[in-house]
Amino acid sequence: MLLSSLGAFILAVAGVVTGQQEQQQSSTNGTTLNPVATQYGASFKNSGGKVLTSFVNAYVIFYGDWSSSNATTDQKTFLGFVDGISSTSWFSILNEYTGESGSTVSGPLNLAAALHDSGSAGLNLTDHNTHKSIILNAIKSGYLSENNQLDSSGVYIIILGPDVHDSEFCSSNCGYNSYSDQFQYIFIGYPGACPETCTPPMIQNQSPNNSPSIDSAITLLSHEIQDVLTDPRMDAWSIRNGDQVVEVGDFCSGANTTSQQWFGNVQTTSSGASYNIEFNDAKYLVQTIYSKEKNTCLLSK
Repeated sequence: MLLSSLGAFILAVAGVVTGQQEQQQSSTNGTTLNPVATQYGASFKNSGGKVLTSFVNAYVIFYGDWSSSNATTDQKTFLGFVDGISSTSWFSILNEYTGESGSTVSGPLNLAAALHDSGSAGLNLTDHNTHKSIILNAIKSGYLSENNQLDSSGVYIIILGPDVHDSEFCSSNCGYNSYSDQFQYIFIGYPGACPETCTPPMIQNQSPNNSPSIDSAITLLSHEIQDVLTDPRMDAWSIRNGDQVVEVGDFCSGANTTSQQWFGNVQTTSSGASYNIEFNDAKYLVQTIYSKEKNTCLLSK
């Protein structure tokens, strides 16, 4: 979950922008791994918790103002990613991560439902409890399930619109994954509010879906989905490091991580937009996933 800490993309700019610094890091570390993977890779194991295995429902909550024509397109882009990502070879890397019973993170990730909440908890969000209340409000609305029941094996995803202010977003995080007693969830702010902090430098000006904000949100989701599936209650594939929790997504992101480690083989469209994965006629920029078997960051097996 370290990707979500303040300035994660800013800290990575040094490694992303200049090939010279990438070379310096490789020669210094003598490895193709970032500091987290170098320190913890050999000993990384499940601490005894469950993973989200087999069929996992995803419920998306677009919070705030998503009424413009561009926002409507952004919603379709985001949902297209959620709906199709588990069919890719990128997702199959997560098969390496097993729960305490031996079951693997196999997918599929199923887009079960999505709704728009214009502001049931207000437009000035203050803490994680407020985020949880948004999810509970969505469940009670009846739009996420026929019987208004929580899905304890699913993942709830909140993504903010441009009119919503969150007290921690941009200043403490770009997004995060967490849980309550009844469910696990992912929170992602609106990257357009602080592109210098929450948008990868390579897509700040031009992005694969012509929307740096939603493409950045997808990049952030590609990190958080690794964490929430392999460590839904932060007692499985995670390591406590003081006040921080190191999870799968942190092995290929964060400070002193090179562009190659973070994003793998990046291609560009005819318009100059960077991407590294393509499915269902759409292109996205995702974070790589740490392969325990190969001890490296991969885009596919």
